[in-house]
Amino acid sequence: MDNNRFTGLKMNICTCFILLAFVSCDSFRKEAEPDNESQNNYAVMVRLCLEDNKISTEWKKALTRRHSKQFLDSLSQVKRPLTDEENKWYELITSRAEYWNQLKDSLRVPFGDIYINDSTYVFLGYLGSNDGFTYQYQTVCFDLTALQKTYGSANDPVNTNRIDRLFAHEYTHLLSKEWARQNELKLNNYQDSILWECIYEGIGMYRSMSARWFPVGDSLSEISARTFETLYPTFSERLTTIMTAEQLSDSDKERLHKRLSHGPMTQKWGALPVGVWLAMEAKGNDMNLRKWVEKGPDAIIPLGSKYLTGESKIRFDSVFGETQAEKR
Repeated sequence: MDNNRFTGLKMNICTCFILLAFVSCDSFRKEAEPDNESQNNYAVMVRLCLEDNKISTEWKKALTRRHSKQFLDSLSQVKRPLTDEENKWYELITSRAEYWNQLKDSLRVPFGDIYINDSTYVFLGYLGSNDGFTYQYQTVCFDLTALQKTYGSANDPVNTNRIDRLFAHEYTHLLSKEWARQNELKLNNYQDSILWECIYEGIGMYRSMSARWFPVGDSLSEISARTFETLYPTFSERLTTIMTAEQLSDSDKERLHKRLSHGPMTQKWGALPVGVWLAMEAKGNDMNLRKWVEKGPDAIIPLGSKYLTGESKIRFDSVFGETQAEKR
């Protein structure tokens, strides 16, 4: 997504491990629907997390890992109704719930037999800092204040498609969490967590990036090619350093992790390239992504070796080896 989602080293590094503890508009039109026996027919239920014009216990719990206790205690004292603009976002999201429920089966195509075996909740609250995020295994959260601040009025026609893509992004995160749980994924160190965040946020990016980022035939779009002139060198430098350093200080980890998946869209050195590479792999059919999802964190090195270009690829392959990368 196009806004800052987490801040600070502790929040950034912790996030990688929290992922284990618990769509482009074009990408919605994917083939290969699951068979009827395995379709997920559970509902999408929208819940406004306000009680007497104050945040509910549910919203506070959802924010616990994203804000300090001091911030949450202060937020708990705020008493006000939704603003008119926040209420417009509430109404838009509520109106999309039935469509989102129909969308879920197509979103899980890359995950094979993995699905969310329960209804999906959409928690809505206000005054946090992240426009969208997930909570545990079956809940998508949207902050109405952040949505209005970042994307403007919900009445803007572009925001109907945008909120659909944001839901697809977050629901894909739930699927990734479920995949990690069922496959007993272990993140043993900082390096593992970085690789996992690249694929976790990359496939989320694949769902939420707009059509202009998608490839044109077998080639990068104009904006992707222009953006990757900067991001490819960063991707190569960061990953080769992360994966080969014998010891990294906390400040090193903060610097290397910065902007992997948080911050302005064009600076997301991990999530954006991986999202576009997955679009290149899909070629309009999400079944083609299953082999990459099945690799989990091990998908990142071969994807980088396949799609990096120029000096970035030379540096990358000099560390990982082109043959070795292809086998991972």
